[in-house]
Order: sequence, then structure tokens, then C-alpha cells
Amino acid sequence: MKKTLILLLALCMILSPVYVQAVQFSDNEATFETFEEALENGPAAMEAERGSKYTVDLPLAEYPAGTTYIYRSSGRWSSTTAGRRKNTVISVFTEDKFASKDEAKAYLESLGLIDIIEECKGAVILVNPIGDHFAKADARAYYLMQAATCDVDGSNIPDEEGNRQTSFAGQYFGGTTYRYAIGIDEGATFLNNFIASQFDDVTRLGGMILIGGHMDRIHDVAGIVPAYLVNPTDTALAKYQEANRTERYGYKGDVDYYYSQTELQKVLVKYTDEVDLKAEIAYGYYNLLIKYLRVPCVMPDLNTYSGDFTDGSWNRAPYSLGERNAFFGFKTADGLVINEIIDENSPYEIPVPEGATPPARRQIVTTWYEILPEEVANGTAPEHSVPMWLQLHGGGDDPLQYLDEMGFMTLAGKERFAMLAPCHSAVWQNSGAVMPAMLEDFFAKYPAIDPTRVYVTGYSMGGGSTLAAVNGNAKYFAAATPNAAAIFEGDDHFANDVVNRDDVDLPILFTTATYDFCGFGGVSGFAATFREDDPYDPEHINRAYQDIINEYLDLNGMEKIDYDFETYPISGFRGDEFWEKYLNNEYMTRTWFLYNDKGIPMVGLNVTDYMPHGLYEGFGPICWEYAKHFSRDPETLEVVFNPYVD
Repeated sequence: MKKTLILLLALCMILSPVYVQAVQFSDNEATFETFEEALENGPAAMEAERGSKYTVDLPLAEYPAGTTYIYRSSGRWSSTTAGRRKNTVISVFTEDKFASKDEAKAYLESLGLIDIIEECKGAVILVNPIGDHFAKADARAYYLMQAATCDVDGSNIPDEEGNRQTSFAGQYFGGTTYRYAIGIDEGATFLNNFIASQFDDVTRLGGMILIGGHMDRIHDVAGIVPAYLVNPTDTALAKYQEANRTERYGYKGDVDYYYSQTELQKVLVKYTDEVDLKAEIAYGYYNLLIKYLRVPCVMPDLNTYSGDFTDGSWNRAPYSLGERNAFFGFKTADGLVINEIIDENSPYEIPVPEGATPPARRQIVTTWYEILPEEVANGTAPEHSVPMWLQLHGGGDDPLQYLDEMGFMTLAGKERFAMLAPCHSAVWQNSGAVMPAMLEDFFAKYPAIDPTRVYVTGYSMGGGSTLAAVNGNAKYFAAATPNAAAIFEGDDHFANDVVNRDDVDLPILFTTATYDFCGFGGVSGFAATFREDDPYDPEHINRAYQDIINEYLDLNGMEKIDYDFETYPISGFRGDEFWEKYLNNEYMTRTWFLYNDKGIPMVGLNVTDYMPHGLYEGFGPICWEYAKHFSRDPETLEVVFNPYVD
């Protein structure tokens, strides 16, 4: 395979660490501040945590004073890993005014929200109107806060001398994946009329709790959003039902359920003469909000309604709505146990390649996660009965956040498979040298794991790491599904040529998207390096993908492709099987399979329309629906295909 480097900006970190260690939680104590105090204290706190210079976000310079209080939980998900995206943000809107900061904090305590945020980790943002009542100016303030708190990576804001500073709010009290809003009485009216009616705002919320209030008939709910409505007006209920396209009905106790067939779109409704705010918030949070997440996965600036402050990271709409399998205390409600293992004396040391360019340093995998069905963790599952995935996160990602945003955490709870997820960066391109040892130890530790049904996947850097893991070690894996694989070729340090020491076949499915600069070459606004003979074209896969598909066809003893993009746009070949469908009612995805002489789909290509390079909860099910049909005979190492696995 000839020689280039396909590189994305998110991978710029991969050469730096001597070893990789996750720091999942900060050691911060809980704080309760006025907005003005947060502006004063936040940059210094982030500098102490990260060691770099922080400053106030540009949108917050315009934010109205005297309206907002911020509670930050203790031990927030750390800003030193991508775990900061796991921080929950709950915004609360009320016209109740507070005579003091202590009174405002007591109000949050009375709602039970301090206990909730201490459990899940993150921040509660308590908002009063600018004037006596919420109005249009408050909608502008909402946008300013949204722009700042969604910017979890922080914007580069030079000081007067031109020195780089990073905006602080996204890391200090922000988050993207778990964003929710609560409106109480006139606060609910504000959310109904000003926020739910704006596509850019409502599609960033994983769910809403709306207690009382009303909604003017002239407004519509601009996007799908799960909602718990307590004493809604007929108009408000009808608007949320329409937006969520609810065609099913049920009830549980005194709460009515309106939902779509998929149950992603759901409206819960309760009517009561006596409103217990704490009880209703707890009900809405645990029965609705924590079941949903949002993942930003469209081109930046596509749907933002304001022309300013649109260049911050993650400032894009809509955020895709997906299922969430929430974990608290490293356990999920459906019986997954998450073990975090940190071992600075880890035996998993990467051999340093001689003559590497650039020079390699000593690398050790020191941190990894075991995600286990409880029946595996407690030893009650039968021997060799549970399949597993080796999961390899991407550059700038965190293992648990990656699993959540790719849909694997939800899938594992439903399908009862185990996962092994190392925290890696510099080790990734040599993962084939260490992952077999990790797998062997995992098998020995948990006898319930079925070593004939081991699958490997990853995204971006993790997709490249997937290829490295199977390189020369195909016998360990029943199937591989590299997603948006950063394919590094051509120098000694990143060599990724396919080798097959064990002389075994390997089922493999490549996934990418039409604006994914790993699979299609690049997009304006993204950093990437291209082959001179492979210019960007959103209508077909790039040369590196063409080459790597042919490499695996050759490995599997199949005929290579002579690509023809005029006849077969996007893929360049017809394939033996093809299907298309919408993911999450949002994005068209297309899949081509190539069969070997036994009629087994050994090599596949999946392409999703219009999405850029980024995690998406629809990708996990694509991987599982392919891989689950495969196992590997432990004696002959032959691939076994079962089309009837449900």
C-alpha cells in the first residue's frame, strides 16, 4: 500500500505521552457562585487544573448581571480528559427572586437538584429574568450561555500581547452530551415560547421538565425533545405531542405517556392539584431525562440562528437525540458494572520500534475499563457464554464517553456483551503488540467470556488502532469494524500494512461518512493532509479507503476491486449485497457487502450521508448488527458465519 498520511487535527496529541493515564474526576470541592463570581474565579481554577491560561468566554462579556447562580458539583468529570463532555448541565428557570446567594442555594436544595448533580456530576445553572418577567432579552441571554457552556474544548482567545488563552466556561461549568432544562411556572412559559420554539436551542436539550406555565398558540416546538409536563395547558401539550410525533399512548400510575414507536420521542404528562416541586423534578429526572443524551454530529454553523459566537467547538445544531444508559457509581440500572483499573506498573508495555520517525518513547497502557454484565462480574454466567468487544476510543475522546456517544453502552445493557476499553493515545499505532496480552488476561479473569466471539472496533484514531490490533493477530477476533479509521501509512512509526501471520480470514466492515475527512479526504475548515493524487470529493471514498478495502479482500482470498465511481457513486463497486436505511430518522446510511466463495459477507463498507467526522450513537448498532453473526472456531481458526443470530 503506497504511502501517505491521512491526519486529522484531533489526533495531534498522539505522540506526546510516555504513558497514558485517565484522570476521570477532578478533585474540586463543590462551589456555589453568582455568575459574576464564576467569571472571577473560573479562569484561575481552570488554570490550576490544566496549567494553561484561561479567560472569560466572549459571549459571557455580554451576559446580563444579577440574574444567574451556578452550582458546580464536587469531583466533576475532569477537564484533563474528554470526560468533561460527560458533565451534566441542568438549567433552571424561575421568576422567584432571591434576596441573597444563600436563599438561592436553599432554593436549589429544596428542589433536590444539589443531590442530583452531586450524583451525576456537573452543574446547575439557576436563572432569573433580567426584568420583572422573562422576555426576548432573556432569550438572547440563553443563547449567550449556551454558546459558552457548549464550548467544552474552549476557544482560543489571544490576550493583548497575542498570547494564547482558552475560554473557561465550557470546562468550568459546561457540557454537551447531557444538557437538560427545567422551567417552573413563568420559567416554563419562557422555555415554551422562547426556547422550545428555536431549533438551535431545543435540539441541544436531552429533555425538559416543565411545571405549570403556558404556551402561546403562535409558537411551535421546533424539534424533537422529550418532555415531562406537569399541569400543562392544552396548547402546550398539543405542541410537544406534535413535535415528538407521538402516536402511542400509555400510563403508569397518575402519569400519562405519549410516545413514538421508537420511544425516543416521548411526552410524559401529569395533572395534580398539589405540586410537590422536589418530587416532580425527581420523577422527571429519573424517569425521563437520564434516558436521553445529545451528540453534536452535523457540520458546524449549519443551523445556528445567530451570526455571532458560532466558531466555538460543538456550536452546532441539531445535537442528535439518542438513548442513554446512565451510570452512577460506575453501575447502570440495567446491570452493567464498570471497573476502572489504573496500574502504573502495568505489564502492557509497547515495544519501541527501532528507527521510528519521529522517535518513539516508552509507552505503557496504565488505565483501562472493564464494562461487564453483572452476571459476568459476579461469576454466575455460564463459561464461555458472553461475547465481548475490544473498544478503542478516538483522539480527544475518553473511553466511557466514547462508548456512550457511539451507542455501545446502551447496546451492552440490552445485548449483554462485555467490553474492554483501554485509555490510549501514543500506544495506538502499535496496539497489535499489546492488545493480545490484554485479551488473554481478560479471558482468564472472566471465564464467562467467549473467546470465539471477540470483536474489535474503534473510531478515528481508534479505527486506526483497530487495524493495528488485528494486524498479525486476526486469530483473536471474529470480526472487526473500524469506524472513520485514520489510516496511517508509509513511515516506520505509523506503518499499517496488512499482515496475516496466522493465515486466517477476517470479516471486516469499514464505516465512514460523506463529510468525514478520514473516509472522503477533507472538508473546508478541517485540518487534514491529503495525497496529491487523492483530492477531496464528497461523492466517493478516498484512495486510502479504496486501498485498505482491497488489502482486506486480498487477505480474505477475494478478488480486488477495480473502482468505477461513474457507474457506482460513493462506493465505486456494486457489491454482492446492498441496503440503505435512515439512522435515528435523521441520516441515510448505505452498506455494501462483498461475499467470499462461501457466500459470507467478509468485507463491507458503510457510508452515512452528510455527517462530519465525529461520534454518533447510530454507529454502534451498525457494528453490532454485522459482527454478531461471526465467531471463530477455536481449533481450526476458521470463520463461522451464522445468519440467524437475532
